Amino acid sequence: MMNSRCCLTAHISIFAATAMLAGPVLAATDSQQTEPSEWSVGLGVGGGWSPEYLGADTYKAEGLPWIQARKGQLSINPVTGISYDFLKSERWKLGPALSYARGRENSGALTQFEDVHGSLLAGAIASWTSGQWQINGDIAAPVSGDLDGVRVRGYLRFCGKITNRLLYAAGPGVSWASNRWSRALFDVSIEDAARSGLRPYRAEGEYVQGSMNGRLTFLVTRKFSVSTVAQYSRLFGDAADSSIVEDVGDANQWHGSLAINYQF
Repeated sequence: MMNSRCCLTAHISIFAATAMLAGPVLAATDSQQTEPSEWSVGLGVGGGWSPEYLGADTYKAEGLPWIQARKGQLSINPVTGISYDFLKSERWKLGPALSYARGRENSGALTQFEDVHGSLLAGAIASWTSGQWQINGDIAAPVSGDLDGVRVRGYLRFCGKITNRLLYAAGPGVSWASNRWSRALFDVSIEDAARSGLRPYRAEGEYVQGSMNGRLTFLVTRKFSVSTVAQYSRLFGDAADSSIVEDVGDANQWHGSLAINYQF
């Protein structure tokens, strides 16, 4: 039971720390949980602290309400979007998914830049669970908005408990995106450079974002819990070399959140 609740609460509360990123960190599915025949719904509210945009060295706080629902093989949540477990075994899940990736709302040093609008993504997600270990991954491509190319993400997590009420999860993650995705977020056009004073930049290759993630969840009751999430990540490749990051930003990114969760 502990492992099931551990992975389930990670699935919910991590949204508070990751919804402002280009991608989630600990988005999880619960392979040990019996599929509900009726709708199972979770609600929550919290606050998150993260960079103003990917690669920024300035931070902002946001209120983060969320809703999650599941029925049978269908799952809806703010991290992985809408997914369907097309293939499922005791340890594996694989299926199609529709999700959303934020673009870039320009502020600070990028106030004069053109905004990068977010995109609806179509792709596939997969998860593997063995005891307290879990691996999650997804691949997706935009079908709308300003993002372009392909994004691939993967996460490894270990779930455990300190006491019967205090649970934890921790592990690394990595995101990779093609050069077209990198250009959408990190290119500096001649026009943007003239307006902002930054040097022009064109991303010629992919970018990688590596992260370490941790979560603590306190189970107040069987349905009510409080979670806190912390994440450190670093940008590599053409993203880190962009003048958006190298000149006026920071390749090192920090994120934190606190969320109250209730599962109906």
